[in-house]
Amino acid sequence: MTPSKSDKEQIQTCPLGNGFYLPAAQAWGTLKVFNAYQIVLSSAFFFLFISKKGPSLFGQSDSSLFMYASATYLAIAVLSALLIRKPLLSYSTLVQLSIFAEITLLTLIMHSSGGITSGLGVLLAVTVAAGGLLAGGQCTLAFAALATFLILGEQVYASSINSFATTAYTYAGVLSASFFTIATLAMVLAKRVEVTEELAAQHVKDIYNLEQLNSYIIQHLQSGIIVIDAEYNIRLANDAAGTFLNKPLTWGEPLATSASECWHLFNRWLRAPEKNTAILSSRANLARLQLKFNKLDSLGKPAFIIFLDDLSAVDQQIQQGKLASLGHLTASIAHEIRNPLGAISHAGQLLSESDNIANEDKRLLEIIHNHSDRVNSIVKSILQLSRQEQTLTEPVKLNKWLVDFEKEFSEQFALIETPFNISFSDSNILVNFDKNHLKQIIDNLCSNALKYGQNDNAQETINIDVIHDLNKQQTSISIIDNGPGIEKKTVQHIFEPFYTTSSTGTGLGLYISNQLAELNHASLSYSAPATGGSCFTLTITDKTF
Repeated sequence: MTPSKSDKEQIQTCPLGNGFYLPAAQAWGTLKVFNAYQIVLSSAFFFLFISKKGPSLFGQSDSSLFMYASATYLAIAVLSALLIRKPLLSYSTLVQLSIFAEITLLTLIMHSSGGITSGLGVLLAVTVAAGGLLAGGQCTLAFAALATFLILGEQVYASSINSFATTAYTYAGVLSASFFTIATLAMVLAKRVEVTEELAAQHVKDIYNLEQLNSYIIQHLQSGIIVIDAEYNIRLANDAAGTFLNKPLTWGEPLATSASECWHLFNRWLRAPEKNTAILSSRANLARLQLKFNKLDSLGKPAFIIFLDDLSAVDQQIQQGKLASLGHLTASIAHEIRNPLGAISHAGQLLSESDNIANEDKRLLEIIHNHSDRVNSIVKSILQLSRQEQTLTEPVKLNKWLVDFEKEFSEQFALIETPFNISFSDSNILVNFDKNHLKQIIDNLCSNALKYGQNDNAQETINIDVIHDLNKQQTSISIIDNGPGIEKKTVQHIFEPFYTTSSTGTGLGLYISNQLAELNHASLSYSAPATGGSCFTLTITDKTF
């Protein structure tokens, strides 16, 4: 419900005091009704008099005055009608002139028809009451005062020239008192109308604001929402619902037409309302959805609401919770393993130094030593990940940093020739990152490339491409090897903890690297180059330095 222009426009109907305000459409509409009454009344006076078919009291004291007064009354009424249709005067001015003219002319018509005893003075009470509704405020008292002044003045004038056989001061006083009584009641009534109109206008605004707020909230909910009326037509649907269903939802169309898969599940719920949830699955390239049905409380016809939630997000949250619990558990286990593992490794070292060990047992000691080192590496990785030390980000000049890393890496693995081919899109690329985390991520990716990503018949090569994308406001570091690549069926698992296809790997290197990237608001991804091999890309979002 949108507030109309006429609801917003308020006009001051009385210029006296604080004034009285009404909606413009209502004010002009009431004035039209009163003007119609004026035309009917003045026409009756004029045409009944000139046709000599009216009551005998019409013009009995002064026929000429009656004719001129009634003709003037009719002319003013018609002129007022024209000014209402094409308002050359303000509403307040037109009302004041119209009421003042009517009170004056009705007093003349009354005087020409025998004075106050003719009974026509009662019509002035109608005019005062109408003035109270049209103008309100202190203008109503002004109309009553004018009517009283003219009634009493007419009576004094008639008595002074002996126009009538008897005087009627008492009747004039009672009629004048009734004018003020009617004026007071009209003021109270008009004030109540004004308050009612203000409340109604405020309620319209409140309803409009609530509708806008409701629409905003619904559109920004992560859950999809579809509201259906009693005829099962869509009355409301947010953008999330259309996105989940991968089709536009048109308001007013039947649910069966716009979303047939939802309609079947909704229809099933109508037949068995005790189970109000259903799963929408088996959709190509679309997420599984959970639908929840509810009936809305309504004073009229029933309505229904359907909530749609993406189960893939729920499944991901459950999986993350499981991984977090598993991480805490494995960290506790790793801590308990470390001491006995150290004892085993130390005992094996002592045994290997003994002169009484047979040659065939030395191989067994070598196996103990190798696997102790491997388990110790796993324990170190788990404990390092569980500590989750605070990230200390700082500006890093990638051009210089990678050149220094190349030297350190070559020395670490005792490489005679460097395997790196490093390229930069810009001469001075700056990122905001924790240097220790960056070292660990790049070191792990390059170690994997050196260990698993080399072709036996080719020279060891690791390509590092650093690209700064100004449009996307991000920097990517791609590490590419020339090995056999990763099988498609295993790609989705490579960032999971303890997942490895190597008998000597821990399955934690990529998982830890991915976690460290997320701690720095970056992302680590894998792709398979068209030329073969593997490509791991660290994408870092630009920040203001």
